[in-house]
Amino acid sequence: MKYFLILLMVSSMIAQTKLSYQDVNQPIEKRVEDLLSRMTLDEKIDLLGGTGFATKPIPRLGIPELRMTDGPVGVRWGASTAFPSSIAMAATWDPELISGIGSAIAREVKGKGRHVILGPCVNIARLPMWGRNFEGFGEDPFLASRMTVEYIKGVQKEGVAATVKHFAANNQEHERMFVDVLVSERALNEIYFPAFKAAVTEADVLCVMSAYNKVNQYFSSENNYLLIDKLKKEWGFKGLVMSDWGAVHSSLPTAKGGCDLEMPTGIFMNKENLLPAIESGELSIDKIDEKVRRILKVIFKLGLFDTPEWKENPALVNSAENRKIAYETALASIVLLKNDNGLLPLNKNKLKSIAVIGPSAEIPRTSGGGSAYVTPINPVSPLTALKNKLPKNIKINYAPGVILPGDAKAIPEEFLFTDETQKTNGVNAEYFDNIDLSGEPKVRRIDKNISFIWSDNKPVEGIGNNYFSIRWTGYLKAPESGEFIINTSTDDGVRLWFNDELIIDDWTDHAVMTISRKVNLEKNKLYKIKMEFYEKTGNAAAILGWQTPSENLMKEAINIAKQSDVVLLFVGTSDKIETEGMDRPDLILPGEQEELIQKISEVNRKTIVILTSGAPILMDKWINQVNSVIEMWFAGTEGGNAIVDVLFGNYNPSGKLPVTFPKRWEDCSAFDSYKKYPARTYYTDDIYVGYRHFDKNNIEPLFPFGFGLSYTTFEYSNIMVEDKGDKFQVTIDLKNTGTLEGAEVVQLYVSQKNPKVDRPFKELKAFKKVFLKPGETQKVSLELKKESLSYYNEKSRSWQLDKDDYEILVGSSSRDIKLKYSVSL
Repeated sequence: MKYFLILLMVSSMIAQTKLSYQDVNQPIEKRVEDLLSRMTLDEKIDLLGGTGFATKPIPRLGIPELRMTDGPVGVRWGASTAFPSSIAMAATWDPELISGIGSAIAREVKGKGRHVILGPCVNIARLPMWGRNFEGFGEDPFLASRMTVEYIKGVQKEGVAATVKHFAANNQEHERMFVDVLVSERALNEIYFPAFKAAVTEADVLCVMSAYNKVNQYFSSENNYLLIDKLKKEWGFKGLVMSDWGAVHSSLPTAKGGCDLEMPTGIFMNKENLLPAIESGELSIDKIDEKVRRILKVIFKLGLFDTPEWKENPALVNSAENRKIAYETALASIVLLKNDNGLLPLNKNKLKSIAVIGPSAEIPRTSGGGSAYVTPINPVSPLTALKNKLPKNIKINYAPGVILPGDAKAIPEEFLFTDETQKTNGVNAEYFDNIDLSGEPKVRRIDKNISFIWSDNKPVEGIGNNYFSIRWTGYLKAPESGEFIINTSTDDGVRLWFNDELIIDDWTDHAVMTISRKVNLEKNKLYKIKMEFYEKTGNAAAILGWQTPSENLMKEAINIAKQSDVVLLFVGTSDKIETEGMDRPDLILPGEQEELIQKISEVNRKTIVILTSGAPILMDKWINQVNSVIEMWFAGTEGGNAIVDVLFGNYNPSGKLPVTFPKRWEDCSAFDSYKKYPARTYYTDDIYVGYRHFDKNNIEPLFPFGFGLSYTTFEYSNIMVEDKGDKFQVTIDLKNTGTLEGAEVVQLYVSQKNPKVDRPFKELKAFKKVFLKPGETQKVSLELKKESLSYYNEKSRSWQLDKDDYEILVGSSSRDIKLKYSVSL
């Protein structure tokens, strides 16, 4: 008994010696303050700079690292499930579905042993050519806000931190690292801030990432208006602010400002730069403490002090549950843009043959490129899905028709030689640890051919992930005589010599870009080649490819189109064309795809065009020649299965456009400001982005915001509005008047009749997706908060709600208003 009492006393003493920050029963705020008080100044400053994709651990106090991984459309840490791109998520107009996506992504984050997903990206689609439109939720701040909130809630209920990015006004890749966005305070608050504000005030997001660009003369990472006045003071953000990778440009302004964590490393926020300022009194220790406090709070909130270290769990990655969510989201995102003569859905019982044509039929276009690209596990292409789902009696005739830029087929090693003796296949390679091929190579070897996609990995041991260059030399032998198309696809610069003649010279930084040259070659003749390449930062790729004279891809496609009952034509862009680091040069289909559509539709009138893209495409040269057009977006791992089920009526398309599709680039709001000035861009369109601009200027779009057809039809009737004090309750009757079950997105817009300031003609303020069986009628209820009728008053720097008459507009798109009702405040 005495021994038992002694043990009990010892145990009690040990328990009493547990430090406050180690006690799970203590409030997080108390634990943070206790731990902060035990840290040295050196340790605090160390925590302000990352280690690549993590914060620095402090073993002395048991502070674990906070491990991150890129998103926002899946986990970019090895191979994972590629979920539909964010623009596709927005096209579902189904926030509940997007909450499921967030949870699925979070499970895979945990499966990779990480803690933070670097998503969602909520920047507004202002510029239709922006290389990262596919990462965002479209052009409307209300729609983007609803998707943002549910995505974050889905992520964080799984115990993973979400990171809303890129704050703020990050809407182009051109000069993205330093461009100064000059924009009104009203436009910021009405258009570019709402999704960020909702992330903080409604979803309690744990992390915010600042953008690369300047906003009104100050870099985002040291912009006090953004990070302190709005984010931390007005919205009450309590989590941590991290910089985008390489987006910090100063030590003291950043340290004094609202950025808490410099990523990927502490180049500016480090002891060498900050300690002297602290010692001189120029920088307060309180500023350092506040940043550390926020980082520690996130670590505590995730429970990283109190649970065993998160280990990798492969069972959580690419699970059947997650693939199902990816499939369901891809289905719901597909937008039917045109369906003349009821060509769709196809009846498999009436078809004997199908021509499957296009550069995106056999290749799964799961995502755009850059830091959002997820290496997919077993992605399903449309061609594969067709072969798996269609009965064997339907003949599938396939031809790519054209090759997209960036899809260059590497020259096979049997046609490459290290010297004129032709004894050794391949090319001589010299790898340098600098970007100008200077000094002695770090590595010399023979590469079998030039076909490399390193992404953000090192090319060889002994050389880093970035700032390297390579020279390849050797000989090429042509397998036939005729005109060859020689392609280089690189990220970044490339030079190519053919028989000592420089035929490609693009020694510049850029995302993956394909350059083609035509050369006449003789069969079995040797040609001397030299290719030089450099990689600065980010992803890296280098391919030397060709198309031989006998590969007449378009002729083959035309022939099978003639022989088939119907044509499924898969065209669009790719992760090499829509990508971080580069805006598209225009809005037309790249390569020879427009010509392909024109020639195919001439020989087969039953041509269905399926677009894979993350942003609008111009269609003026071909849309009138085809019966049906579908936008399937970058649809993720299960995109092939989803589009086939829509084409054959297993699912009635219900997606709606989250962006306006213009008829011309000149019709877009950003046309007058994009690339007009070096290193700055004036947002002359102000609050008039997307459909707001098209309405104000009475411009007819190709397809309006909110547009999307169905295989059935819907009838709107009986609008009623009830004043509920701080909100209006709007109800309508919606009836499925067609023969198939389907879903309709009921959209509610508001217009002020006698505004005191210039206001958009209409603005989206509520929506609901409703599923109905044939003949079914449902009463649909929409909540319209009165505060959502307000606008930002720049004079008072506050939101203002005017007493006035307002019109409630309910319809199936921004240009298809079915019902109206007037109310007064």
